[in-house]
Amino acid sequence: MIRNLIKFKYTAGTGGIGRSLSRYYCTNSGSNREQYDVVIVGGGLVGSAMACSLGSSPNTAHLKVALIEGAPIQSVQETIVSPVPDIRTISFNQQTIQLFKDIGAWDIIKSTNRVNPFTQVRVWDTSGFGGVHFGSSSNDIASMDTLEQEYMGYIIENKVVTASLLERAKSLPNITVRSPLSVQSLENYDINQQAASTSTAGSLPIVRLKDNSEISAKLIIGADGGNSVLKKQLGISSMGKSYNQKAVVCTLKLGVDQCDSLYQRFLTTGPIALLPLAGGYANIIWSTNNLHANYLLELDDESFLQQVKHSFLSGDKPSSTDFLGQLFNNYINLNPTNLSGNELYLPPIESLVSKRASFPLRTDHTFEYTHSRLCFIGDASHLVHPMAGQGVNLGMADVKSLSKKIGESVRSGYDIGDSMMLKTFEEERKTENMKMMLSIDTLFNIFNNNTLPMVAMRNFGMSFLNHITPLKKIIVDVSKGKKIF
Repeated sequence: MIRNLIKFKYTAGTGGIGRSLSRYYCTNSGSNREQYDVVIVGGGLVGSAMACSLGSSPNTAHLKVALIEGAPIQSVQETIVSPVPDIRTISFNQQTIQLFKDIGAWDIIKSTNRVNPFTQVRVWDTSGFGGVHFGSSSNDIASMDTLEQEYMGYIIENKVVTASLLERAKSLPNITVRSPLSVQSLENYDINQQAASTSTAGSLPIVRLKDNSEISAKLIIGADGGNSVLKKQLGISSMGKSYNQKAVVCTLKLGVDQCDSLYQRFLTTGPIALLPLAGGYANIIWSTNNLHANYLLELDDESFLQQVKHSFLSGDKPSSTDFLGQLFNNYINLNPTNLSGNELYLPPIESLVSKRASFPLRTDHTFEYTHSRLCFIGDASHLVHPMAGQGVNLGMADVKSLSKKIGESVRSGYDIGDSMMLKTFEEERKTENMKMMLSIDTLFNIFNNNTLPMVAMRNFGMSFLNHITPLKKIIVDVSKGKKIF
């Protein structure tokens, strides 16, 4: 049967490439347009978790959900064929792990044997004496939280978790995963228009896919990452900046079978972190200026390995800040913090077992997360520096919050694309995301300033913090994803 389409241009207001959209109206009732309740654009970590959350919650499991992913999907088994972990890894906090459990994905993730918990975090400054040790064996966290000995988090490969979430999503009866397939345009949609009081088929936005198929939905969720195509198509504004840095990443083989400590050292050019992985491997994330990053990428493997070891274990020449550290520790009658050299118990590094790669570091924050029948989550709405390892965890907190709001709307009989409901989600998450973004940006500026007064202040602060148990516990709780304030 031939479909007759009437096409015309519609311009809303003044702004953006996405304000001028093509509307299609079908004049034949035999249209093959698919009808869904929710369309999720982006099947990465956050998008696939969103699909699983909707598909496994009692209040939303009946909703018909389409998950659109542009890249080919790997099976869980395909992601673990190689014994060497991938270079893209993530530190998942306790709240994210609980979400994985709630949506039925955690057992799949654990079955890969690529999950590595960590119980301690050791952070120190290359310029001076300052350092902090967080962890259950530092005789502070354990003594204050004896009811439950928790891991601080888990280091897992990105692709392993993504494949596990997608496997779980495909097992849910009302979730449809379409891949590899990307969005061509969003039609029958005015970003400035309020949702109609009744969600008739003709009033709903239409997602046109690259294969020219169409999907209409009551709610469209953009989870297509920091370079969101959907956001660009709609001309949605955001504010951000480049840090003029790159993160150099790779995988190392350690000289131990198991490591439960995460190490981070702030160098004069940026932080370097060692994230322990299952099977005696570790991931390196080295944030540094662009020139130095290019230099590290060009080194041969052995020279690069020596640079990594040197960055963790070498000490700068003695400076006046060392005297300030001794003075501080002597004044409060405590031993100096031993967080340098071999006293760090850094596991032996044997070899480089992967290629090196890099990605640019920037921050970005969307002015408005939500519009009528449209919502952005994860990196599509907020992008942060990786130094605190909280980017994906913030996205998973978005998933938890939005799922709850949608469930409340369903239970109350409201439209799931209602602007007011979506705004309550935005208000809740924007506050938390901006707090974390501001904290990370402040830390970056503090450790990127290598003037003598700033070096002295941050070393004093880290050494002081290392002796204040209640404050350390607050920081540990925040790192686990718990709300403190």
